[in-house]
Amino acid sequence: MNSTERLISYATTAALIALASPAWAQSKLDADSIRLWGGTYSTNCGNPSAPRLRVVSDALMVEQNNKRLTGRNVQAQHSFFGNSPPPDYQVALASEVRRDIQLLFIVYQDRSGLYIVPDGDREVQAALGKALVGQKYRSCDAAGRPATPAPATAPASVGEPMINPWDLLQDPKFKPVYYRALGAKVNERWLTDLDGPATPTTKINVAGNEYVFAKSCKNHDCGDNNVVLLYSAAQGKVYGKVFDRRRASLIGNPPPAVAAELDRLWVAEWRQNR
Repeated sequence: MNSTERLISYATTAALIALASPAWAQSKLDADSIRLWGGTYSTNCGNPSAPRLRVVSDALMVEQNNKRLTGRNVQAQHSFFGNSPPPDYQVALASEVRRDIQLLFIVYQDRSGLYIVPDGDREVQAALGKALVGQKYRSCDAAGRPATPAPATAPASVGEPMINPWDLLQDPKFKPVYYRALGAKVNERWLTDLDGPATPTTKINVAGNEYVFAKSCKNHDCGDNNVVLLYSAAQGKVYGKVFDRRRASLIGNPPPAVAAELDRLWVAEWRQNR
């Protein structure tokens, strides 16, 4: 059975994904969260055949025709993107399809109202497919919903490449240099896969050199396991600051100016206002 068959139930829209154990499926959204973000979302609310998202207190659901993907153990994560959230960001609703496999609903609000962009771990993305992941699902319950204030957000980043950190691992030049820089930490899966919550990479200049700046963290434990990285393809170098096991360390032996910038970036992304 492939990952799609394991994650999606094809029986009826009423079928739920079998969960591993009720012990880990206990978190629910509170009444205020449901009032603000609960309900049905769709790419076309007037078309019953269009894919839909549902947010209820104890589950997140993706539905289309007779297929349903369900995540339990729902939590609202306001600091999902650290201190640099994207424009219009409201909250990330996180759930578990199976232990350690996340289904995410990233909630935004623009002038037209609330919308959700579904996301998740690689298995979830593969199960949903490109036709569903990354699409905007508008609220079908906008009437009577209280307005939520738009949070202050950082300016949109300028520069390329606009890719996710895990995409860097497809670069044959990046991966071996990065793994060498990790040293003994290469055995930490969240670091080697870079598949945790993240925003797209940007380009920045440090000490006269251009770097790709990336940040990532461990699923379900961003506060205590996170990393910021600077990658120079021209130099064939990866530098970074890793925080894990309640200790911070530099990787890649960065020069003093780069080390200082890594410290600044790490504080700005993971410790500012805490």
